[in-house]
Amino acid sequence: MRKNTVFKNDQGRQKILTMYDAALLGCGVGIKQRLCKTSFGDTYMVEAGEENEDILVLLHGASSNSTSWISDFHVYAQKYKVIAVDIIGEPGKSAETRLSYETMDYALWLHEVFDAMQIKKAHIVGLSQGGWLAVRFAGCFPERVNKMVLLSPAGIVRTAGSFIFKAIFYSLFGKAGRKKINEIILGEQSVDPKVIEFMDLMQDHVNARMDKEYIFQDEELENLTMPVLFIGGRRDVIRSTEQISKRLGGILPDLKTIIDENKGHVLVDTSEEIVNFLQN
Repeated sequence: MRKNTVFKNDQGRQKILTMYDAALLGCGVGIKQRLCKTSFGDTYMVEAGEENEDILVLLHGASSNSTSWISDFHVYAQKYKVIAVDIIGEPGKSAETRLSYETMDYALWLHEVFDAMQIKKAHIVGLSQGGWLAVRFAGCFPERVNKMVLLSPAGIVRTAGSFIFKAIFYSLFGKAGRKKINEIILGEQSVDPKVIEFMDLMQDHVNARMDKEYIFQDEELENLTMPVLFIGGRRDVIRSTEQISKRLGGILPDLKTIIDENKGHVLVDTSEEIVNFLQN
């Protein structure tokens, strides 16, 4: 593991954490903020919903934090005790320790979080890199996962070379270039302006990870014997939704797939579909 500066500077950190706190205040759902100790660093979480044995763990994407789930809390909290975890090494309130994608450290870290929170078993929803973490954890500790939902997950197929080229190119043009990258990711998809503001803030103030992506082997994916829902957008420019669907469909024994024709990598308003899957 290594300790990095996740934020580009203290001013950027303060801007992101100020937005974080404002998002929690305005979410309209009663929440609790929790901190637990792990051997990999302090881990911060946001809880919603009443005490319930049916637990839903939410794992956000890269260069993001738990506030990305705020708009879904009111739906999930009606059925579950919801725990949104700030992944360590990302721009939230957890430790800035960035673990290797090549080892089992991320799975071990989340296992420690489950133990610290006395979570025997839970449903897991993972978005993008959070989907990667969900797969890593469920593959190592399948007995701790009831059902799993993967939203545009990393680690199943490689990131499109065309997107990587554009991201590198536009990153050379400062703030305007970073904004252009987000425009490419969003495409023609209509999203709440707050989502765009959140994405732009992260681009401006977070040191994105440049690690080589880890693609799971078939043998690792074969450990995912629990029911799995994959949701992808047909217009995803980062990873091919069709290729993800095909690969998962050829390996996982209990897979449901939903492909939204009008969405890209940023998947919003999916909570109802997710709850239906988890409940049935």
